[in-house]
Amino acid sequence: MKGRLLSVLSGLPLPCTPQTLGYVSRSVAAATLALWLGLQLHLDAPFSAASTVLLLIHPIQGAVVGKGFHRVLGTLVGIVAAFVLTALFAQKMLLFILGVGVWLGLCVGAMTVLRHYHATAAVVAGYTVCLALGPAIVAPEQSFEHIVTRGTAVVLGVFSLSLVATLFSRKTVEQKLNWLLISVTSRTIRWLAIRLSGEQDAHPSLAAGPLSLEISQVDDLLGIGRGESALIRSRLPMLQAGLAYLQGVVLAESTSHRSALPAIARIGRELQPLGDGLADATQDFSTAAERVRAMQHWLAGDLERHASDAEYLDESLADLCSALLSFASLQRNTQVPARAVGFHRHYGDALRNGLRALLAILATAAIWYLTGWDQGPTLLAVVGPCCTLLATSAAPTQGMRGFIKGTLYGILAAAACKFLLLPHISGFALLSVVLAAFWIFGMHATTRPRHALQGIAYLIAFNTLVSTGETAHYDFVEFANQALAWMVALAVCLLAFQLFPKKSASPIRALRQALERDTRRLLRHGSRLDRLGWQAKQQHRVVSLLALLGADQPQADPAGYVSLQLSRSLGRLQRKTGQLAPGSAIAECAQRGARRLSRHALNTAVNAAQARRTAKSMHRLGAAHLAACYEELAGLLEQYGRGPDHSMNERARPNASQLRDRTSKQ
Repeated sequence: MKGRLLSVLSGLPLPCTPQTLGYVSRSVAAATLALWLGLQLHLDAPFSAASTVLLLIHPIQGAVVGKGFHRVLGTLVGIVAAFVLTALFAQKMLLFILGVGVWLGLCVGAMTVLRHYHATAAVVAGYTVCLALGPAIVAPEQSFEHIVTRGTAVVLGVFSLSLVATLFSRKTVEQKLNWLLISVTSRTIRWLAIRLSGEQDAHPSLAAGPLSLEISQVDDLLGIGRGESALIRSRLPMLQAGLAYLQGVVLAESTSHRSALPAIARIGRELQPLGDGLADATQDFSTAAERVRAMQHWLAGDLERHASDAEYLDESLADLCSALLSFASLQRNTQVPARAVGFHRHYGDALRNGLRALLAILATAAIWYLTGWDQGPTLLAVVGPCCTLLATSAAPTQGMRGFIKGTLYGILAAAACKFLLLPHISGFALLSVVLAAFWIFGMHATTRPRHALQGIAYLIAFNTLVSTGETAHYDFVEFANQALAWMVALAVCLLAFQLFPKKSASPIRALRQALERDTRRLLRHGSRLDRLGWQAKQQHRVVSLLALLGADQPQADPAGYVSLQLSRSLGRLQRKTGQLAPGSAIAECAQRGARRLSRHALNTAVNAAQARRTAKSMHRLGAAHLAACYEELAGLLEQYGRGPDHSMNERARPNASQLRDRTSKQ
């Protein structure tokens, strides 16, 4: 009997652990402060200030401050939108609802394509309108009061949590970021050294796929750190540029085939202690950059500098040196010119998420309109946040089920608290103690990834259902009616996610199409493109595709890797042809070759043939080094055309005789 009881008790959620005690204590203090301020300012819904805190709680101070600022910014934008909608459609309920749905859809779409805290601002701007205008639709004459109350509650919640987090939590992101940068950089250097020495098979732990994913994950920490550290905020462009350079080293070297040149082997031997020195802190980024620059100078003076492998290595060393100098700005007060960086935006997902939010609002309005239910504002207030918070999750339907489960827990806890405990207490001190006893379970759950959504749903549902004004009012029928509205709204959201699911193959297909589209753009407009910005965006797509397909498939999409090699090959070709004397026969041949490449950008087979044709012309003119570049470019184009599911050639793929005829005519 005792063992069974212990087994049951072990399955119950814990209020906190020694590791989460500080975080839970700070969260309770911030929520209590927000509730006290709401009561002191006589807000109509003082508990909404505490709900803002419960939505923003995070163990890292930077995330709290950054999310809080952008939450206030998003709330202000949402308030302006609410005033505009009220002014236009206050007396027209159907148009009012349609306007709310369109605004929420636009904000959800913006959230999908934005990153970090900018996405937070878009989310809040969307569902602030749902929270503020639900009561205004019922009583338009009180719309100004409802909108201002909502904005005031958010500001109080953000202020309370930011104050408590700043006073009672430590800044940890700078130290963690520095450690992560050292880790990924040293591993990249050692990985490069092993590849140059030809011993990669003996070190399977150093793989390009997992290393690329780790480098991309550092950017997420940058997004959090910008809210905590002024140093990270001021160095953010340089650090993002450094990550792009480092990613370029890994992605370019992961598909290159080195020949056994003595110069390359020597560089590999010198890189190995450099990576070890960074890892054990005997060298910093600046010193490492100086050593890499010295390797570049030695390689440039070597007699084998004209070999294509040596040129590839020189570019990789240049990228590595630039990455080290960018990271050194975090350790020393130095300014490094930041290159342009780019990130892939999935506009198809944005459109789908926006339409889903619009249809969910319209379905909720239909339920409200057809039934005449007095809980219409509650329906809107629940549907709005749920459609936005879960739209970009990997498994929104599964997350929605977790949200429903957490809401059920919150309903049961709110019923016990509101009708069994609150009638027997008086005073704010006892109220805060009783509420904290229920809050801590949800706060602890947010520290566990598997139960984070349940914890958030529990906290918001509990706090909303247990809330009272300055004068306590206990009506079980009203409570049950509001709880039922919560469940109906969540059911509508679940149905919306099931009818318009997030297609698992859609992001993969969109990334591959974007890789192909920008490769065509490179071939057609390569001389006018910002090559570094183009390369950074392609790198982000390749790594995103790798994350979707699995890190154990480093060549999951060979065409993406080859497109990066094409960019480097075209860049070398442009640099060399740019040094030719204008009007010379070789310069004119190079101009004709560039026009041919641009003209046939839609078909890599024709492009490869044109590159080989230009290479033969360069051989006849005695420009062997340029002929080698065109031969290399032709080989990459042929390799790119053989990629899986590659549709660039399928639009207008000629047969062999057509290809010969077209080439001869030109």
